[in-house]
Amino acid sequence: MFDIIWLTAVTLIGAAGLWFLEKIFIRTKTIYEYERGIRFHKGKSSHELIGPGRYTYFTAVTRMEVFDLRPAILQLTGQEVLTRDNLSVKFSLVVTYQILDPKAVLSQYENFKEYLYLTAQLRLREVISAIELDELLQSRQLINDRVKEILKDDQTLSAFSIISVDVKDIMLSAELKKIYSEAVKVKKETNAALEKARGEMAVLRSLANSAKLLEKNPELGRLRLIQTIESSQGNTFVINTGKE
Repeated sequence: MFDIIWLTAVTLIGAAGLWFLEKIFIRTKTIYEYERGIRFHKGKSSHELIGPGRYTYFTAVTRMEVFDLRPAILQLTGQEVLTRDNLSVKFSLVVTYQILDPKAVLSQYENFKEYLYLTAQLRLREVISAIELDELLQSRQLINDRVKEILKDDQTLSAFSIISVDVKDIMLSAELKKIYSEAVKVKKETNAALEKARGEMAVLRSLANSAKLLEKNPELGRLRLIQTIESSQGNTFVINTGKE
């Protein structure tokens, strides 16, 4: 039928008219191996996805939508979020996704990229609001796993596969960065002081135990003295025997 219409058009309007007709009413679309298409004819979609190939159609009655099925990246930059302890932190997040059902994407979303962006943004806020700053800075993977799990469980995103979620940057304000650095410094100094105190207590405990042991066993003291003399060279020892 298409060939008959084409030949009739050539006969009636000639080459010049045909060129004009092709530019206005006829389109050619190539679908590649990593793509799938959906054809709408008079407003109704085809039941099957259109595979790779080259297709020609009349724009007056037919429309074709093509979707890339390769993994794609969605970036959320400069997301300002409040932590559980009400501190403002900026995030950059990268979501890697893949379209699984082009027909669902076309029928359920007016703009699927915008919908996916807003959903990921809300889920990030949901996760961060339940985590304090200290825990947040210590484990990015915790954020990645929680946001990914929530997105995968979201039934409104069933047309997509959420492949990965990665926190790219965590940015603190200059004032908050200064406060946090000072807190970390104080914490390290406190831990060092505690460790030093523990070491000193261990030494004192060891000395006290040794003194008690020598008090109960005087012969051990003499043996220890003999070992010290044998292992020393070039030193002079004065031993008080207790006799005049």
